[in-house]
Amino acid sequence: LNSIELLGYIATFFVAASFLFKSIVHLRIVNSIGAILFVIYSVIIAAYPVALLNGFLVFVNVYQLWLLKKENNK
Repeated sequence: LNSIELLGYIATFFVAASFLFKSIVHLRIVNSIGAILFVIYSVIIAAYPVALLNGFLVFVNVYQLWLLKKENNK
């Protein structure tokens, strides 16, 4: 097990664990951490479609968190 593989496993852990949260805010934060780690991992191993997908997921999560915060401030 090298450090690059370990990064992939850690990213997998964060994404999988994110679905255990009841709070959508916590789910999106933890999922974003996993997606960011997957972007880094996939760029290192030159899996660019995986990097693109996870980059998109980070964008969606951040946007949805922004909408939730905006809604809660009303």
